[in-house]
Amino acid sequence: MLAKQLKAISNICYILGMVCAVLLYTQNTLGSPNTIRIGFYVFGGAGLVLSLLQFRFIPEEKWEDFNLLFWIGSLVIFTGFVFQTLHLRYASYILIAGFAVTGFSFFVNPFKKDKDEEDNILDN
Repeated sequence: MLAKQLKAISNICYILGMVCAVLLYTQNTLGSPNTIRIGFYVFGGAGLVLSLLQFRFIPEEKWEDFNLLFWIGSLVIFTGFVFQTLHLRYASYILIAGFAVTGFSFFVNPFKKDKDEEDNILDN
């Protein structure tokens, strides 16, 4: 139950963070770019942290559906976007690394069990 509530709150934070990101990207900051930038940092970071926290409350049999590697990659991407908005060095490299980890996560899930292992256990 707590995992569903965390997921709902993190989704709201993601939406608000995305709205702030779109406003920053289109330079339509309504006269307060610093406030919009802080909103992007706070809501985006809160969404990521809450998504990672919900992993703690997911039952172990559902871990197969949750890919922690994807969320780590998302955290690196968010850090890269923060570096980009602050015009810091190496922002592009951080973004590339985050996208690489996220892309790699679609092919590898550390919690996914092979079907062969389950079949061998049941046959014995």
